Amino acid sequence: MVKQTVNNQIVSEINKLDEHESLAVVAYISQLLSARLSKKSKETKPNDELIISLADAYENRRARQVVEWEKARRQNAQRTA
Repeated sequence: MVKQTVNNQIVSEINKLDEHESLAVVAYISQLLSARLSKKSKETKPNDELIISLADAYENRRARQVVEWEKARRQNAQRTA
């Protein structure tokens, strides 16, 4: 509910902007996104064959599946509570 209220306030403020201000906001957001993308590309580590083979191992795939099931179970439990 709080997130929706904040989103409504943001939309309200954006609607108040004139065309020049809107373009400035879009340019600023584009700069932030491109900086984030370039930072992520610099952080990528070289792929190691051993890590790739371990990640694809049956046990690890099953473990990831169990983690996803647990997340879904917790979300469902929170919704019903």
